[in-house]
Amino acid sequence: MNKIRLVFKGITEIVGGEKLGLIILTDVAMTRQIAIVCDSQMEYQFGIRLGHTPIRDVLLPEVLCKILKASGTINDYEVLISDIVDGEYKTVLLNNITYEMISIRSSDAILLSYISRMPLYIEERLMNRQSVAYQENSRGMAIPINSISDVMLDEALEKAIENEEYEMASYLRDEKNRRKSIR
Repeated sequence: MNKIRLVFKGITEIVGGEKLGLIILTDVAMTRQIAIVCDSQMEYQFGIRLGHTPIRDVLLPEVLCKILKASGTINDYEVLISDIVDGEYKTVLLNNITYEMISIRSSDAILLSYISRMPLYIEERLMNRQSVAYQENSRGMAIPINSISDVMLDEALEKAIENEEYEMASYLRDEKNRRKSIR
């Protein structure tokens, strides 16, 4: 399996989306970017770290990372985003010594990687399929339909029909039907 190293670039709100955000990641060369949907709580958690809030050094993720660093085991791990199923990226913590894989929510894994400086990777074929060209200071980013949850898909379909955007509604309906057929 080939993998691509990712770098955290930032977090932003989804325009028009209630209580949702996007974690923006790029490849190391900053030629491609991918967005991972997250909830408002994760936006808040990143905000604490990006704003350098004094309390952060005693928060659970930071304390656990200090324990792992002190034990010398943190360098045994990496984060790997390996697939996308029903609008959710599948992510694992991979122990490179024992090859044990521990499933983890993608946004939590990205936060852990950010705090601990643990390497963050994505499977190359997935990156090629899901990413878009990176443009510094871009004011927007398209996200693939297959990277939104079922709930978001239903809401987007409803909104497209309300706004008489029938071509978009057709794409959304097709994605919904595709998901139903593979379940």
